[in-house]
Amino acid sequence: MIFNSVQFFIFLIVTFITYYIIKDKYRNIVLLIASYYFYCSSNPKNLIVLLLVTIISYISGLLVDKNDSKKKKKIIVAITTILLVGTLLYFKYSYFIIQNINIVLSKNFSIENIVVPLGISFFTLQAISYPIDIYRGDVKVEKNILKYSLFISFFPQILSGPIGKSKEMLPQFNQKHPFNRKNISNGIMIVIYGLFKKIVIADLMAIGINNVYGNLSEFKGIPLLIAVIMYSLQIYFDFSSYSNIAYGCAKIFGYELNKNFNLPYFASSVKEFWSRWHMSLSTWFRDYLYFPLGGNRCKKYKCYLNILIVFLVSGLWHGAAWTYIVWGGIHALYQILERMFNLKFNNKILNIIKTFILVTFAWIFFRSNTINDAIYVITNMFNISFAGIKEQILSIGLDKYDLIVLFVSVISILVIEVLQYKKQIYNKFKNLQLIPKLIICIILIFITIIFGSYGPGFDNSQFIYLGY
Repeated sequence: MIFNSVQFFIFLIVTFITYYIIKDKYRNIVLLIASYYFYCSSNPKNLIVLLLVTIISYISGLLVDKNDSKKKKKIIVAITTILLVGTLLYFKYSYFIIQNINIVLSKNFSIENIVVPLGISFFTLQAISYPIDIYRGDVKVEKNILKYSLFISFFPQILSGPIGKSKEMLPQFNQKHPFNRKNISNGIMIVIYGLFKKIVIADLMAIGINNVYGNLSEFKGIPLLIAVIMYSLQIYFDFSSYSNIAYGCAKIFGYELNKNFNLPYFASSVKEFWSRWHMSLSTWFRDYLYFPLGGNRCKKYKCYLNILIVFLVSGLWHGAAWTYIVWGGIHALYQILERMFNLKFNNKILNIIKTFILVTFAWIFFRSNTINDAIYVITNMFNISFAGIKEQILSIGLDKYDLIVLFVSVISILVIEVLQYKKQIYNKFKNLQLIPKLIICIILIFITIIFGSYGPGFDNSQFIYLGY
């Protein structure tokens, strides 16, 4: 069950009705049952892993809170981290590790096929951070296992975030959430807005991008260049649409999730890009890996090593493949070079363009199936011929009508998000009456139905980050 499916919206409506007709004291139980049902819908066996991670983290929190010895607390946190990271390594990286051991040692070790539980990278990070937060004194221990289980499994965010911090999310599960018409109408609007970005923009772009990357040897020059640039936009619209839907769903039930994006492609440096892109993950790695390693409060070259470690781990976190590791390494190199040299133009627009080009180059490795595929793209995308440009553009698999829809939609969303960034849209929208909000929702739904990518013969594209 994914956010852009009919099944999900039936599930959401049933959960919504049940949640608000039942007494306050039972609402967390309704959300917990709904969250487990949502998670089990893909594969019921995944629930075992979710429960294991939840119990390990919950018990660890109790033990950290109970012990007065700082040394014992550290040991408990360390053991918990090893257990949870070990669980993640087993399910997500076993095949990758065995594969590389075979290459290095010229062996033929084998391992039975392991099904990676959806969302394991996301809910494991939440579970790891909880006992650390208790140790640091950032949050009080949650003794109610049902509330803690809901924190780990909350259905809007369990599969692809935003990654919730215990000090921000756990207190919300202890509060009452009465029926609030403004929250509900705002939440619905945000969900519809996210669906528009996914169905009209990201899924339409996916057709052309998948065609090019799936048949690389057939393309050179302009089609490759278009696919590379388009992927930068697709991954933003796809992932930010998921975050919009997650945020909107949570808001319908009275909860506030972390913001995950803040106009990342308007960043004027790679460092600034990472303060705007996948913000819940960036802050997690900053707080629980970069700072413990010493951050920038150490010698210059140790600081560079810390950056390298964080981004290599971040790359590996995204997937068990060398392409992700190289992608992380490239971003580390960018940030180290930015710190070593003042790689900035005097013009902000030029800095934004420079940053977009650098980030887009790195995305080539993120999207490519292999390192060799990435090298092919890099070495052939500038092999440009200006003969038959129109035919070259259309060869990616999108017609003139599709390209017009994409152009108008992308420009419209960027204008909306720039205005939202400047607090000119959302604050006005929040104060609108119900009828104007309803009209806006109907218009968005109407546009999505007319211009969206769906129906017979269309591959209902999953969200890109759903597999990470």
